[in-house]
Amino acid sequence: MFLRSSVLASKISRIFCRGTSVRCLHAEALVKRSIVSVEGKQTFPFLQGLITNDVNHLTEKSSCLYAMVLNTQGRVLYDIIVYMQSEEHLLLECDINMTEALIKHLKMFRVRRKVDIKPLHEVKPWVVFESNINIENIKQEDMESIYMSTKAVEKPTLDVCEQEGVLVTRDPRMQYLGHRVLLSHNINIDAVIPEVEKTQSEYEMLRMRLGVSEGAEELVYGKCLPLEANCDFLHGISFHKGCYIGQELTARTFHTGVVRKRYMPLVLKEPIPDLDLDSNVVNENGKSVGKIRGHFGKFGIGSMRIEQCIAAQELKVNDVPVETFKPLWWPIEAHKKKLNQ
Repeated sequence: MFLRSSVLASKISRIFCRGTSVRCLHAEALVKRSIVSVEGKQTFPFLQGLITNDVNHLTEKSSCLYAMVLNTQGRVLYDIIVYMQSEEHLLLECDINMTEALIKHLKMFRVRRKVDIKPLHEVKPWVVFESNINIENIKQEDMESIYMSTKAVEKPTLDVCEQEGVLVTRDPRMQYLGHRVLLSHNINIDAVIPEVEKTQSEYEMLRMRLGVSEGAEELVYGKCLPLEANCDFLHGISFHKGCYIGQELTARTFHTGVVRKRYMPLVLKEPIPDLDLDSNVVNENGKSVGKIRGHFGKFGIGSMRIEQCIAAQELKVNDVPVETFKPLWWPIEAHKKKLNQ
């Protein structure tokens, strides 16, 4: 097994300058994520009917895409990143605890298609990112640009050493999440990006600050709707590809323009040890306006009733004050009342 090399630049460096600013890159092994191989002549049409995004984008100069796998009621089962190896071979990155369940789900719908589905334990996902980004400087996009292009713009900003067994691509959700790097088990990240600083859990903190959910703990199996998890804002849904499992409710919700709840970032006044996921976020009247879906230190992410939590004078979780806000990466039109009722 080897990865098709996807290199975005040729120089070797860990520091990049933009005017007078300098940013250092961090790298983390994604120990909570794993890789599944889907290979065969019917791979593309097979996945097309099972995921929210359009796999044909992978043939249009995009090396990966973000998507979700839904049940028949249109609720999220798995969040995945799809990487292209060839027109007959795709790699799916998923939550490591849901690997076997995802494989079983895919095989259930395979029927007689000639598609081989198996875990790839010898391939490990990493993330390379800038941890000290200024959240307040994020530029908004307009709603039309988000929905007309269901993939993130791939800008060649990461410099790596070109070699076999390595796949490097920008995170398809947003540029602030950095790059995904898939490595064969016998390759060290230092050999790909020399002198990169290795960290632990800083990527999770970055996600929380941005309000981006990931994995089965945050995207509760069979309960969360893809629009509530901002899958549309994160380039994870195609509204033009046609039918897929769970498409009817997703399309109807999108076209009616009523998304009352969305995942939003939370900032706690102080960390809460052993904070239970599903804990209520309450307003000054003691009314629940959301639930905790993930947390790291004083940062968290919650499934929030947008209008109610923004209008609240005070928010608390377990008697600890907490603040929330609409992320600047949400498209401008998302602030319209019809989307936030």
